Amino acid sequence: MIRKLLAAATFALALSPVALAQDAPKFSTKTSKISEILANAEAKAAFAKVMPEVAASPQLEQAVGMTIDEVKVMVPEYFPEEKVKELDVELAKIK
Repeated sequence: MIRKLLAAATFALALSPVALAQDAPKFSTKTSKISEILANAEAKAAFAKVMPEVAASPQLEQAVGMTIDEVKVMVPEYFPEEKVKELDVELAKIK
């Protein structure tokens, strides 16, 4: 009986929001605003590596309050899906 309770408690703890948040990447094209990406040196470097023309564009300032996923809907030619996926891979490496 106690083993079952301990197993259930361990399972519940593993699925807790805190535990799940620890596994989530710090930055993401889906959840991070462009301003957050640009404010972090590592994330900004990843963005510049994957999308150098976009990262250097002065027009990017118009979208700093949005996520990359939100912006790509409006201007998909600047945010092709394969580049967005590549950027997510790079952003996921940041701890």
